[in-house]
Amino acid sequence: MSHPLSYIGRQTSRSDGEARRVTILEATLRLIVKEGIRGVRHRAVAKEAGVPLASTTYYFKDIKVLISDSLTYFAEKTLWMNKALEARSFELINFLGEDGKSRDDEHLVKYLTQFICEHIREQVKHSDDRILEMAFHEEALRNRQLAGAIKTLDDSFLATITLFFQKLESDTCLADAYQVLGLIKLLEYQYVMRGNIDEDKAQFESIVNASVRKIIGHRELSISI
Repeated sequence: MSHPLSYIGRQTSRSDGEARRVTILEATLRLIVKEGIRGVRHRAVAKEAGVPLASTTYYFKDIKVLISDSLTYFAEKTLWMNKALEARSFELINFLGEDGKSRDDEHLVKYLTQFICEHIREQVKHSDDRILEMAFHEEALRNRQLAGAIKTLDDSFLATITLFFQKLESDTCLADAYQVLGLIKLLEYQYVMRGNIDEDKAQFESIVNASVRKIIGHRELSISI
């Protein structure tokens, strides 16, 4: 999927300069995990990165530019991971068969529940990334510069799920995708915050299963109408 993400800070063609710029961006992300967006200050980032203060102001003229480029750096990794998710979802489609209307609903619910649960578990394992996502989403409400990049990330994930339901020949693929994405994001937030996804295994899987069952049931109803 093409996307309009781009860096707005100072670029460099020298390898040592690029390495320092990346070091600053990675330090910014670590600082956001520890202290939130409000903790991002040139001096604090320079200390975290182990570089002179002048380096941060050289590559990033102000804090908004630094925050924006740190999101772009993070988003590049996120979009790449989304491609991997897309590939796995299509493997699931192929496993279930080619004809969406003839699939056994119980098998579809079972495997889709398992797929979503595994995805959420993997996401929760990378709690720092989830904290970054939440921090950037919150900041985007106040920062128009970030809002476009956040929309690109959300749209990329939403497009993958929508295409999955298109493959299932759902007449409500976009609505189905919104429901699945909302379920995933809420459960990710709750279990990153609680830190007890393994302790709540039965309840966690029951919530996902019930939600998937309703979505699949609605899909079949729409097709029959």
